[in-house]
Amino acid sequence: MPMNRRSAPIRTNNFLDENPEYHLKYYELIKDARIWNNSGQYWLGKEAIRRAKCLLQGDITGYEKVTHSHELHYPGVVMNMN
Repeated sequence: MPMNRRSAPIRTNNFLDENPEYHLKYYELIKDARIWNNSGQYWLGKEAIRRAKCLLQGDITGYEKVTHSHELHYPGVVMNMN
């Protein structure tokens, strides 16, 4: 066997391969995260990435748990605005 060849990694069955409806949701979340991060809404982008990672791991309950935007901001900032 020549030295410059590398063996291909063994691919295991992925949750997204078995469930194509969640595969589409995964890419929508990645797109949303990119849009939020480019708009300066980093906490919303981080939430979208968290939900996408849950889908990648096959954790449906984690994906379905949506944290709303008013819970994601820094509480000190809102308290000072009142």
